[in-house]
Amino acid sequence: MSEALLRADLEARDAALDPARSVLLQAPAGSGKTAVLTQRFLRLLGTVDEPEAILAITFTRKAAGEMRARVMRALRDEIEDDNPNRAQLRALAANALRHAAARGWKLLQDPRALRIQTIDSFDYWLASQLPVAARAGGAFEVTDTPEELYRHAARRTLVEGESDAQLGPDIELLFERFDNNWNLLERLLVQMLSRRGHWLRYVADNEPQVLCERVNVSLADIIGARLQATCRLVPQSLLRTAAALPGVGPLLPDPAHLAAWQRLGELALTERGWRKSLAARHLGVQYAEPAARAALGSCIELLAGVAGLESSLRELVSLPPPALSTADSAALTALSRVLARAASELQMQFAAGKVDYTWVAGAAREALSAASEPTDLALRTGLRLRHILVDEFQDTSLAQFQLLESLTAAWEPDDGRTLFVVGDPMQSIYRFRDAEVGLFLAARERGIGSVRLKPLQLTRNFRSTPALIEWTNRTFAPLFAAADELRSGAVAYRPSVAARSATAGLPAVELNLYPDSRHSEAQALARRVVELRALDRRGSIAVLVCAHAHAPPVVAALEACGIESRGVDLVPLVDRAIVRDLMQLARALHDLADRSAWLAVLRAPWCGVQLATLSALSGPDPAPLIFETSERTARTRSAPPADPLMTCSAAAAALR
Repeated sequence: MSEALLRADLEARDAALDPARSVLLQAPAGSGKTAVLTQRFLRLLGTVDEPEAILAITFTRKAAGEMRARVMRALRDEIEDDNPNRAQLRALAANALRHAAARGWKLLQDPRALRIQTIDSFDYWLASQLPVAARAGGAFEVTDTPEELYRHAARRTLVEGESDAQLGPDIELLFERFDNNWNLLERLLVQMLSRRGHWLRYVADNEPQVLCERVNVSLADIIGARLQATCRLVPQSLLRTAAALPGVGPLLPDPAHLAAWQRLGELALTERGWRKSLAARHLGVQYAEPAARAALGSCIELLAGVAGLESSLRELVSLPPPALSTADSAALTALSRVLARAASELQMQFAAGKVDYTWVAGAAREALSAASEPTDLALRTGLRLRHILVDEFQDTSLAQFQLLESLTAAWEPDDGRTLFVVGDPMQSIYRFRDAEVGLFLAARERGIGSVRLKPLQLTRNFRSTPALIEWTNRTFAPLFAAADELRSGAVAYRPSVAARSATAGLPAVELNLYPDSRHSEAQALARRVVELRALDRRGSIAVLVCAHAHAPPVVAALEACGIESRGVDLVPLVDRAIVRDLMQLARALHDLADRSAWLAVLRAPWCGVQLATLSALSGPDPAPLIFETSERTARTRSAPPADPLMTCSAAAAALR
């Protein structure tokens, strides 16, 4: 199996560099996906008419910076000697430089010509192309803390319901559903506004009854799929036997028969497993007769022998009805109208110039498409871009997925333009910024827009030892779904194979418990660190703790063994020197009469005055303000700056 996986891995890495092929590359942790991205970027540089024709998108500035640095190191021939891809990188870089020289590019002198950026910055650029009249209010600023805007919009919506004849009944109905809890309803509206990228298009573009119909169709589809999966587990003869039990009825893979399945689950299962006690008081009057209870017991015994049936039945018991009730339909209708008004109120908040990432993503899509047709900007951008590369594709949200669809709307099959996306759906547990792992599976099955993607899989792990990889494969495979499922976003586990050689004397994973003594645990950790350092003097060792209070005993034990350690994020933010200095600066600028704050500002590293200087600035008379004294002192050298902080800095320089 390992040899087959290794062979498939080599073939996938080679195919991933084909400049004429659109690819979806599944690359688990440690598989070197950034190296593959770098190699493909270099390969494409040798084929395009201008470097701006390649767009590489990442999700963080750190990832964008790392990728740009890797590309530039390869172009400058600064590749590490121990890099396993050194020869290939040098060849690709040399070809890219020859092509650049022929085209008159100056990549080494101007790295900014390489379009490697975050998806947020690309969205921002697209949104800025909208006409001023279509924006929030001309220029806009993306805020990292939009919760206050959400809260204000939610509160205005609820307040307006008191005087709005159309909105009032809807809000009144929601208050009834939430026991007249204003804070709870406001908080839920805030949460919904933060995730409006998921629901706004359904609320804004459809009548409420259409939304209810969509929910009913989805419920029926989900329940039908679950029933069909359960039916495949159970032999038909056993299903007929179970259906004949009192109070159950036909067990068919149809949502209309969900109640029968749920009744069977309630009869056959308890909280702990398959039912063993058949007391009539637990089963109802239908099982008062011994014969009925005996039939149930025999059926449960047969059902318990079906692998996977217990968990499947429990899931069926927990499912909602296959259609909304009248009360739920009314509540959903009211909620959709309230959410639409809240979204409008939020748009008015954005008119002041501060917006969130969801607004920017929506504006970017608006810049690329109008009435489901590509705009001139989309056509120009799509024609200019020959190749798009997307990193960490499992973190893609629906809005970003739609952006890629808009960017590639004008592409034609085999026209030389390619889309390359790479990620690992097994890491989608992070749910980064509304990421939907189902989009990764959808892209693999159906492509993105009109672009079909060749699915490829990396299997080699360059980061971990063989023993750890084997343990991971063995431990985590049962925790994932048996197969990928697009609707629910379930992902199957893909095993990895080690690219590193085995390390003698190091077990993969050990579990040691010290329930009674934190001191004993710290001592054992220190001894283990000593053993590891003896095996590998150059290796780095990390000790993870659950809380700050757990770290001091470990640090003390390491120091007792003569081992230096460095704490990461162990000091609370408020206790850090730079934070204390900034707090004093804020106090000083807020209140010019705060003498202690101004003295702390002058003592901070950006001024760095000595205690004698502070005494001179303070003077014997405590009445004058520090910045007034500083202004008089600064005049002895030059005209004082208008800013109080600069005035004090100038005074400090004069006294030094």
